[in-house]
Amino acid sequence: MTTPEKSRRQQEEEALERGEAYQDVEGRRTEDPGAGAANADSEAERNAEHLRRGEVGPGAPAQ
Repeated sequence: MTTPEKSRRQQEEEALERGEAYQDVEGRRTEDPGAGAANADSEAERNAEHLRRGEVGPGAPAQ
């Protein structure tokens, strides 16, 4: 990894830590709070659909 790549990555990680950027579990990143909220809503809807179908993730107790 070259120094500019490392520096860019470090800047992106620092932006996440400061709350200036948003990242969802799928790795999508944005600096737009509206887009970050839309990604979170989309994820929540997908998760709810999986639960409605009775699908659970690893480590989750089946009911």
